[in-house]
Amino acid sequence: ASMDGVVTKRNVEEGETAQMGFTNNPSVVLLVLADMSVIEAEIEVDETDIPSLALGQKTKITIDALPDKTFTGRVTEIGNSPIQTSLSATQQQATNFKVVVTIDGQIPEVRPGFTCTADITAATRSNVVAVPIQALTAREMTVDANGNVVRERRDVRPRGGVNAVSAAEPKKELPKGQTKKELEGVFIARDGKAEFTPTKIGISGDKYCEVLSGLKEGDRVITGPFSSVRELTDGKAVKTDEKK
Repeated sequence: ASMDGVVTKRNVEEGETAQMGFTNNPSVVLLVLADMSVIEAEIEVDETDIPSLALGQKTKITIDALPDKTFTGRVTEIGNSPIQTSLSATQQQATNFKVVVTIDGQIPEVRPGFTCTADITAATRSNVVAVPIQALTAREMTVDANGNVVRERRDVRPRGGVNAVSAAEPKKELPKGQTKKELEGVFIARDGKAEFTPTKIGISGDKYCEVLSGLKEGDRVITGPFSSVRELTDGKAVKTDEKK
């Protein structure tokens, strides 16, 4: 052979006669020799992540057959056309692209066809304001013509054991220029109340999201289990634990 490698497939036995034929005829392939000096991982990436990928990006690879080891590599190829899959009329097609990652170094234990997972680092940020992912939520808020949040005034003084704001009251029409809009943001603790603050998010990591606008360093962001954050409402009374 013209290269060193490992035999990964053998279609003949000793003593059989090799027959000449066309290379596109599988019956005439005697064996397959794999060059293991360069190991590539072919991964499927969702279409929404393709625009953020670039050649040379660092990648962390885990191989299912070697669960206790992690390998590094770099993106060496990004597909220009989606992977073609055949689905029935009732199934929804997911559009994925093939991305090739070349693994650094050699792995003697690996075999062609092993299943793997890759985490590609598409971008990094340093010295920025960030919030925990579980602090992010969405709420329908009233905004004015400039996009600023208009907070409802609440009269919380008791009146016959019932708050002044009653759920039975009919909804009032919004003033001219104001609309209802669903916004993404976080709740911050301010003056003993939870205040929903629209936040523009940048890149996301495993635990934190970059904050582009809406928050500043030092804001006390309310975080916790998703169920707790989901039940919060704007203006709800909260108590901070000063010991932590």
